Amino acid sequence: MLVLSLFPGIGILDHAFELEGFCIVRGPDVIWGGDIRTFHPPPGVFDGIIGGDPCQSHSALANLVRAKGLEPSFPDMTPEYQRVVDEAQPAWFLRENVPKAPEVKPAGYDVRSFMLDNSTLDSGNGEGNEQMRRRRFWFGVRDGECPELRQYIDFALCVLPDAVQAVAGDSRAVPVAIGGSGKVKVTAVGGNDGLADAIGGYRKARDKARQAPVTGRHEGAVGTPEIDYSPPRRTLEEMCRLQGLPEDWLKHQPWTVQAKRKMIGNGVAIPTGRALARAILRSRVRQARTGAPTWRRPRPR
Repeated sequence: MLVLSLFPGIGILDHAFELEGFCIVRGPDVIWGGDIRTFHPPPGVFDGIIGGDPCQSHSALANLVRAKGLEPSFPDMTPEYQRVVDEAQPAWFLRENVPKAPEVKPAGYDVRSFMLDNSTLDSGNGEGNEQMRRRRFWFGVRDGECPELRQYIDFALCVLPDAVQAVAGDSRAVPVAIGGSGKVKVTAVGGNDGLADAIGGYRKARDKARQAPVTGRHEGAVGTPEIDYSPPRRTLEEMCRLQGLPEDWLKHQPWTVQAKRKMIGNGVAIPTGRALARAILRSRVRQARTGAPTWRRPRPR
């Protein structure tokens, strides 16, 4: 289970896969002075590839940046991701990005994409995770039919009950969505009576969180009774916790707080990463039991 990580950042997705038993080799990243454009992996060495190329050029915020006559910090690196997969020829790959990112279709791979929200995953105690984090994933396998990876993921139907509990006065809040600034995109729903109002209020808050790319209050912002849209700024420790990391995970790293916040916000939440890693393992085991191809390629002699 030797896996190459592309655009690893500070390795949050890598850490999730390591917790599930994978051995991760990190590719180059600008954080460490690397440049993927000069990176050429050997073919037939890695079983899989994981990672997400920079999302700035695909984000809804990119339109605001371009409206000011500027360009996002990073260009579209989708071609580089696909090039590395073509060169490394792994048995499978898993790519993460924002919902509107372009597709990847390396030659010889069957690829399926799907949406996944961190708050809908089983946290291990029958409830969901606190943070809403909706991302698109591309899963591709070589020389075979790609399985539907979502069917191997542990889900908990808990998001709606959380909203109802928040309205009913429970101490648990509706899952929040954070960005690199540490500001949440929506807070708990409150002030309604009855199940129907609770559901309606949660849906408005959910839709607002998914549609609004800007996380802070600004002049002219319009609030509603159902949505508290003056979100607090999360501390670095809280951001780590929401991402599934120990609160002191970056305590000894010699970076500025602003840099740490950005790197934490750019990562894939640990619960999502672990769920995907387990799903990949389960799908491989099932294919092996049924006699279907397990995507493993012979090592070059």
